Amino acid sequence: MELIAFWHLVKRRWWLIALPAAVALLLTLPSLADMVDPPITYSVQARLTAAAPPDAEIEGVTTPYEDTVYVPLLASEYVVVNMPHWITSDSFADEVSQLLAKQHIDIPADDLDTAFAADSFRSILTLYVGWDDQNEIRAIAQAAITVLQTRNQTYFPQFAAEPVQVVALDDVEVTESAPPITARAGPLLRICVGLAAGVGLAILAEYLDRTVRTRSDIEALGLPVIAEIPPER
Repeated sequence: MELIAFWHLVKRRWWLIALPAAVALLLTLPSLADMVDPPITYSVQARLTAAAPPDAEIEGVTTPYEDTVYVPLLASEYVVVNMPHWITSDSFADEVSQLLAKQHIDIPADDLDTAFAADSFRSILTLYVGWDDQNEIRAIAQAAITVLQTRNQTYFPQFAAEPVQVVALDDVEVTESAPPITARAGPLLRICVGLAAGVGLAILAEYLDRTVRTRSDIEALGLPVIAEIPPER
């Protein structure tokens, strides 16, 4: 499509182009304040080890070192691999919420569902906590570590004989998190998508429109042009 043809299309269908963009703008208005001044969020990252070591007995000084260490290390890796699935579950959020309630901090479990994330590498478990209150996130992170240390036996039946031993490697340190890119670019992106949808609708309407408007439209039909009436100025 030539630029001049596209310009004529915009002049004729401007309302169709503007309508989806206007709807997107109205839906985005509540979040525009967060785009200009995004809320401050805080995060905690703590590394932990977790294992249920077997009661390996050293038979003597000639027992190979690997025989007494490899099996506990391997068991530790299996334990750590499963921990993130529990940390991101509803049951974990409920346990943390109940523990916080005992400390007179009332945070529903539903609000805590998205506060936790976790990752694992070999025998190291990394706990991530994100929250919007600097004072509450410290208590939430500490409660999460306590739940990992004291309640794992309830949710892992394979550890019924011996609970998992969880040891925190890092202190709970609260840091301010940078706002996600979606908080800043999300509203603008939605408006651009609405505008693009409007342009698409205008092109579709123009394609389906069989109205003859210009000399070139008539000539495209193979008909001769006898005369033209210039537009009134």
